[in-house]
Amino acid sequence: MDWIVSLTPEVSEDPFAALATPPEGAAVIELRLDLFPQIDIRAAVSACPLPVLATLRSTAEGGRGADDPALRAGILAAARDAGAALIDLESARDGRLVNSLGLPPEQIVLSWHDPAGTPNDLERIAAELLESPARMVKVVPTAGSLADLERVLSLHRRYNNRRSHNRRLMTFAMGAVGIASRYLAPLLGPPLGFAAWRDGAAAAPGQLTVARLEAAVGHLTGPPRRLFGVVGGDVSRSLSPALHNAGYRALGLPDLFIPVSVPDPDELIELFTDLGTTLFDRVGLAAHGWAVTTPYKDIAAAAAEVAAPRVRRAEAANTLVLRDVGMAADNTDADGVVASLLSIGIDARGRTAVVQGSGGAARGAAVGLDLAGAEVFLRGRDAERTREFAEMLEVEPLEPGAMPDRAEILVNATPLGTRPGDASAFSGAEVDGAVAVVDMVYGDQETAFIARASAAGIPAADGKTVLAYQAFAQFAAFTTTMPPKEAMLRAIGR
Repeated sequence: MDWIVSLTPEVSEDPFAALATPPEGAAVIELRLDLFPQIDIRAAVSACPLPVLATLRSTAEGGRGADDPALRAGILAAARDAGAALIDLESARDGRLVNSLGLPPEQIVLSWHDPAGTPNDLERIAAELLESPARMVKVVPTAGSLADLERVLSLHRRYNNRRSHNRRLMTFAMGAVGIASRYLAPLLGPPLGFAAWRDGAAAAPGQLTVARLEAAVGHLTGPPRRLFGVVGGDVSRSLSPALHNAGYRALGLPDLFIPVSVPDPDELIELFTDLGTTLFDRVGLAAHGWAVTTPYKDIAAAAAEVAAPRVRRAEAANTLVLRDVGMAADNTDADGVVASLLSIGIDARGRTAVVQGSGGAARGAAVGLDLAGAEVFLRGRDAERTREFAEMLEVEPLEPGAMPDRAEILVNATPLGTRPGDASAFSGAEVDGAVAVVDMVYGDQETAFIARASAAGIPAADGKTVLAYQAFAQFAAFTTTMPPKEAMLRAIGR
């Protein structure tokens, strides 16, 4: 499939230098004229060795360009004269320019964007745009809910149910919820998609890099055989898709794993349900299972028809396998912590372990360490809540800030470390007295917890390592196939 990569001011101080060296994997470069209002369009098009899509996104549709059709006409005409291979025309503002600009249909991308939401009449909007002979029609709302996501994906089933070279409707959604549609759009519609030049330079909310898109869908040429995903409040930065899709690619499995952000827990019923009845099934995609993360592990455990003993004990599940009747649940966070310790040469058996946190991840870790033979202590910010969970888990509670006489293994199961500048869940003195540490979270940079342990020469398993080891167990549960561990580890730089 082909990727249209957007050039934005964040890419480089010299747009001409950037245009001269497009990123790997790009087939077309989108020149956002609204973001470069003073640029010499002819020189810019000439500088690029790839075809250029000239876009003048209006403020009404989420850009910085003029809304006035008269002002837009001159800029778009200049793009035509400069030799742009494709011209983006907004249906609401540029419809009259189709004839006046003298553009052949194969040079036109007719577009519609809604930066505020997803209207109920989205199908009508798409149908009206498709009456145009334009080479491509682009319909991009903003998804704030699973209902919005379903409306977008249903357009593919309605209008792209034909051979790929005859599909004209590019439709996906902006925003965290819409990221799932960015992975699916090139598989369900025309085999092309829009991508960011690099991380931190997205032209629209939720836009992904070519590398990230290719890592997820590059092994597919059409709709996946089975769909899996990670479900959480906001999983836009999750590395689980990279892990699982690397496994599918290595084994030649025509499956796909996507991030599914669900801001409203009331909508989980659209995912946590019987095989064949999810919202994805309604749009022609066969969903088979979910990895579940913050803050829905409790709900996942309660929703399952069949639960592993460690799920019942922790009252938290991070793995749901869909079945004809009900779901089967497991908690592979336990595997992630215990196996990551073994990977750094530490056997938990007979050790004293302190788990910081009281959420689903913490409870899964505590159960895993207990089953592995460790003496486990649970510590949280809320003493009463910690005591309640410790009693339920059959481990020892600690008051906030307290430590046992001997604390050999420290596990951070709080969100601390997700964001740059976060403090450590354990003090420097606590870390220095440990035999090993495990961090269950990961961010863009090394966490303060792991950095302190590494500086002290203490064996440490970071969040990416834990993620990988819990994903191995999920992969086997989802596919009934042994995971290709080396390929999956390489996908996250391990």
